[in-house]
Amino acid sequence: MKTLLHYAIDAALEAGKAIMEVYAQPFEVYTKDDDSPVTQADLRASNIIKEMLKPTGLPFISEEDLPPDRSQFNRYWLVDPLDGTAEFVKRNGEFTVNIALIDNKQPVLGVIYAPVLDKLWTSEDKQLSTLNSKLSTFTVLVSRSHRTPEVDAYINKVLRPAHPDLVIDTQGSSLKFACLAEGSADVYVCYSKTKEWDTAAADAILRAAGGKVLRISDGQPLEYSKKEYPNPPFVAWAANRNAL
Repeated sequence: MKTLLHYAIDAALEAGKAIMEVYAQPFEVYTKDDDSPVTQADLRASNIIKEMLKPTGLPFISEEDLPPDRSQFNRYWLVDPLDGTAEFVKRNGEFTVNIALIDNKQPVLGVIYAPVLDKLWTSEDKQLSTLNSKLSTFTVLVSRSHRTPEVDAYINKVLRPAHPDLVIDTQGSSLKFACLAEGSADVYVCYSKTKEWDTAAADAILRAAGGKVLRISDGQPLEYSKKEYPNPPFVAWAANRNAL
């Protein structure tokens, strides 16, 4: 596991360098079939990560490199080479490289790298769990670019009755999960359209830090290696926070 983690860290750092090279100059923005944006940075980062993970011998799945069928994969890499492309396009710095290892339908290893911050989080960062301490103000995170009316309805109906003085903060990409893992926020509510590669690395890191990512529909953990990639609406909780 340590060796695989090192491969993932090295790949994330190299992908981050390529992303920053594109970020530093004018770039084209294209629209994919699902109407989501993509740039040359996404594609370059995906290719770099794929090449750097090849020595592990494990199958590779990326947002920009999807196999026709993954049902035969029990253990594989699941990658979002540039999580937060919308934030990348806005040039607000809130984007990350996400690399996860899925084993038996569970995210067992995760790496998140924020190139602008030059900050790395991994599922082996045991110190993250020690940073988790109850905040004086209950802080709810929502997406900066993809906040929906359902999110506000959930906050007002489910969270606010127990925490009338709660504070809502916005953040882009998997940085929301990093805040939860570090204990600087309590909960992240998501009703927007996400895919497994958006959450896998962050889910592994948050689980390792004592947190959880639960489906809103039934309170069960997010599933991976489903027939289709989309996630249902979910709530991510920091460690030692009570899931309502």
